[in-house]
Amino acid sequence: MRQRIGGGAMGEVWLAYDSEARRSVAVKLIHRELLDSHAPEEAIQRFEREAELLARLQHPGIPEFLDAHLGLGADNPYLVMELILGQDLTEIVGGRGRLSEDEVVSIAVQICHVLEYTHAIPVVHRDLKPANIMLTDYQRVVILDFGVARIFRTDHARLTQHDRVLGTVAYMPPEQCEGRDVNPRSDLYSLSCLLYELLTGVPPFTGNAARVMYHHQYHAPISISVLRPGVNPALESVIMAGLAKRAIDRPATAREFRERIGSHLLKSEDSDTPPSNLPIQTPNVYSPSHAVAEPLPLQVRVVQAQALFDEGLIAQSMPMFASLVRELEERGSEYAAEAAKCRFSHARCQAHLGLQQSALKGMQTLAEQLRLCSAPDDRLLLEVRFQIGQLLLDLGDQHGLSEFADVYTILTAAGRAGDAQMIAEVRTALARAASFG
Repeated sequence: MRQRIGGGAMGEVWLAYDSEARRSVAVKLIHRELLDSHAPEEAIQRFEREAELLARLQHPGIPEFLDAHLGLGADNPYLVMELILGQDLTEIVGGRGRLSEDEVVSIAVQICHVLEYTHAIPVVHRDLKPANIMLTDYQRVVILDFGVARIFRTDHARLTQHDRVLGTVAYMPPEQCEGRDVNPRSDLYSLSCLLYELLTGVPPFTGNAARVMYHHQYHAPISISVLRPGVNPALESVIMAGLAKRAIDRPATAREFRERIGSHLLKSEDSDTPPSNLPIQTPNVYSPSHAVAEPLPLQVRVVQAQALFDEGLIAQSMPMFASLVRELEERGSEYAAEAAKCRFSHARCQAHLGLQQSALKGMQTLAEQLRLCSAPDDRLLLEVRFQIGQLLLDLGDQHGLSEFADVYTILTAAGRAGDAQMIAEVRTALARAASFG
């Protein structure tokens, strides 16, 4: 093991190197004082539960389980997981302050995709909070720490002692504060607390643990629009619905939550209309005293759209890419390569915003165009096919595995030094998809 990279009440996470697999990994350990206590059984049981769940969970938004050394007889129990590089939301908000609406929606949509998967198993996380949400350098959201997650609608015993409540009180739903059973809507309450904080800079309730738990049960939080004037009313409405005291009054599923929170950005899956929270530009009547501003150079607008995408401002960059595609294609074959790249980026925006069907249609159209003018091992074509595979699997179509396999075969046969990272990504995706299938 090389260095400590994180930790919490239960244990700590270390960066390590797996010499057999020849890759860096994350190793999670239980705090020594918990193992040396008079009753280490609960800590070890929770650790075993997390290992059991991670071994079952196969999703890009959850760290991959690799190995474990567990049991009461183990000298030093540990879990080995995929190493996720990036920052958790606590670090991001601490460094930058509250996030833009587009960033919040992008994060919410990705979290909901993970919850749709886990709730179908069925597993409730029970401890969604900023510190357990990692944002990678590629804007991928990963949910960490399933140590207090629970399989619901089963006869599994609670992993608590003396009816102690598990979870983090700032993001805890009323039913969990009261020690009652949790369900998928409990996670949606925690998610709403998290999104409330990303928009306002503070969680819905603050104070000592007892005060916060009391407020979760009996008090309504301050409206988001009071703390952030001008926030999109539709976005605020969904989050406040998720904070309903009664579970039955919240959105019924993660999918419903995702669809509602994304609906204020796009009118339909096939629309390139700018997000409703952006100012609508009204055309000005030309007069000699009102000069029309010159548009930015084409290449500057391409870079600007990509910069917005890289910053997580997906809903702003998407209509820019759509406009660039039209303009570049109108300019003829000389600009075909740049147009293809912008079309690829536009489809990626759709996928980030949860519009899988539209993204898949766009990627498949682009792949057909590229096949007519590019070699089978063209890098952009392979990246498009990799995205098609991921989208197919997201939509429940196992043909995505065939796309992964073809892309992997072509990449390895090409033997290009610059393809090493993509080969690793495709190999990981192929292994995960095959395991899940």
